Amino acid sequence: MAIPMVITTCTRMVMDVTDYVMISRLPGDQAQAAILPGQLFMWCYIIIGMGVVSIVATFVSQSLGRERFAECSAYAWQGLYVSLAFGVLGFGYWLVLPLLVSAVGHAPAVRALELEYCSVAVWSIGPTIAAAALSSFFNGVHHPRVTMWAALEGIVVNLLVSFCLIFGKLGLPAMGIAGAAAGTVVATTYRTLRLTITMCAPAFHHRFSARRTWRLDRRKITGILHFGAPQGGQWFSDVVVWMLFVNVLVGRLFGTDHLIATSIAWQFLRMSFLPVIGVGMAVTSLVGKAIGQGDPQRAIRETRITLLISGSYMAAMGLAYLLLRRELIGLFNEAPQIVAIGTGIMVCAAVFQVFDGMGVIYTSALRGAGDTLWPSVMFVISHWVVLIGGGWSIAHFAPHLGSLGPWIAATGLLILCGILLWWRWNTRAWMKIDIFRHSAARGTEGAASRGAAVADSLANA
Repeated sequence: MAIPMVITTCTRMVMDVTDYVMISRLPGDQAQAAILPGQLFMWCYIIIGMGVVSIVATFVSQSLGRERFAECSAYAWQGLYVSLAFGVLGFGYWLVLPLLVSAVGHAPAVRALELEYCSVAVWSIGPTIAAAALSSFFNGVHHPRVTMWAALEGIVVNLLVSFCLIFGKLGLPAMGIAGAAAGTVVATTYRTLRLTITMCAPAFHHRFSARRTWRLDRRKITGILHFGAPQGGQWFSDVVVWMLFVNVLVGRLFGTDHLIATSIAWQFLRMSFLPVIGVGMAVTSLVGKAIGQGDPQRAIRETRITLLISGSYMAAMGLAYLLLRRELIGLFNEAPQIVAIGTGIMVCAAVFQVFDGMGVIYTSALRGAGDTLWPSVMFVISHWVVLIGGGWSIAHFAPHLGSLGPWIAATGLLILCGILLWWRWNTRAWMKIDIFRHSAARGTEGAASRGAAVADSLANA
């Protein structure tokens, strides 16, 4: 279950890193400084929709465990409709982006490139969220290889389109940083179409009736929004917090060199946490199916196994960051001041790796059980208090630390979240959650009324 999902999540990392490598070959450092903030500006909105529709995996996996196969594809279609709504509303978000970019206060040349990237990337909002909804369906029914192959094909599409449009190959215009955004639009659109066609193909239609369950279902959409909204709000808060962290606490307070060093370190952090997110996606599906089958002890065992796998991986990555910190930063930029800043960031990354892995796995397990509200509230409060409040305080009272001060706050945050989520999982409060309780209640009431009608007709007879 985990390996295809790890590959799938890593494909987005590969897309972003290859875009970053190509952008770093452009003249000057402005585009290199602008691409990560530009991506974060877009993710501030995209992540809300992705957080909401990712709950589709929970409904699908629990429906699979209950052997209600048609409901699996029905939830996938409702996830697509929610994605379409987010895509349309995303153009309204684009209208306020110039104000947000200006408020951050980067250098004018960097600010202009950030807006140039976002003006194209806005078209990727709907396809990105839709691909997340469809991936949740295939992962939920334990067919993660479908999402894996679609994502791998998306990498190839992105690489070819981005390369041609960034540098102006094959007679196409040289768009620079906007070319990277255009590659993302084409790749995410391709991936969404590929997943939709596969879901409706004979193999999946035969088992899940995918061609017959496309109608709008308000009850299912309500369920998706009810359990997905806390998660969407939390993911939005997380991205806003990290956007402020990168753009304000690092870029605005300490300048372009610190922003470039943070951007480089971020590329390596993706190599550690994205694979674990893939393992977490497997945990969500496995826990959901186990609960649907009425076997919570199996959910506990599978969570423990995946925690050992991810913990070992994160520990190894942390050791690599510690021992090779100078060489890793130097791969992207050999300027002495940037290497010096980046090596300190990599030490922080080495410290929080294992705790970051714990947070991902326990959050994913709780999501599989439908326990989304408590983790969401905890994440929102801790991120704003520890990362933003703590990061600003260290930057204000110990400015000699530079951007390392906010990164120390980030280290404390990830350690705290890992410990709190471990505690929440072990309280076993998630065992009391029933994500189908509203529909079950309606179904019981309907059955009761039908029984009463039959009894009345028999009495009259």
